[in-house]
Amino acid sequence: MADAATMTLEAVIFPDEIQKTLSDLTFAYTPADANDKWYYKLVNVTTSSGNLIAGNFLQNSAGINVGSGEATVSISDKVKFIFIKNTGTTDGSTSTDDSIYIVLDGGTAAHTSTDAIEIGAGESWYGKLTNTVVGNLNAISGDSGGSSTGEANVQCVVAAIIDDV
Repeated sequence: MADAATMTLEAVIFPDEIQKTLSDLTFAYTPADANDKWYYKLVNVTTSSGNLIAGNFLQNSAGINVGSGEATVSISDKVKFIFIKNTGTTDGSTSTDDSIYIVLDGGTAAHTSTDAIEIGAGESWYGKLTNTVVGNLNAISGDSGGSSTGEANVQCVVAAIIDDV
């Protein structure tokens, strides 16, 4: 399906002495129906915990009627697929080595959270989720390794397929 999310990966695992490369690993999420819609945004994750996703869905191939706009993402919509890339910048040009930390359970995101997912500068993270609602996906910026609160925003690319419930 043209609206599917697909990824091909290569993983290098284990210590140098027994290193193994796994090639052509694949991942895909195909929208279940017309209610699964694409979302894309450059997001400036701040030093305060907040929702990672807000705003409108992307235009679908059917177009938009004159006088109307894109549907708004609701905090009760379900994230089915998500891809996050920490650009390693605060604003698209100023470098930072700060990470972002995300939680999927609606809790406050913090660099000290034991259940937070850390995405370092220049790193990406993706997931195929089942029942995580937009309002439960929170993020915050912080120093790499969770040592302290970050100094500034961290700009991230966020792309998702969201079930518009």
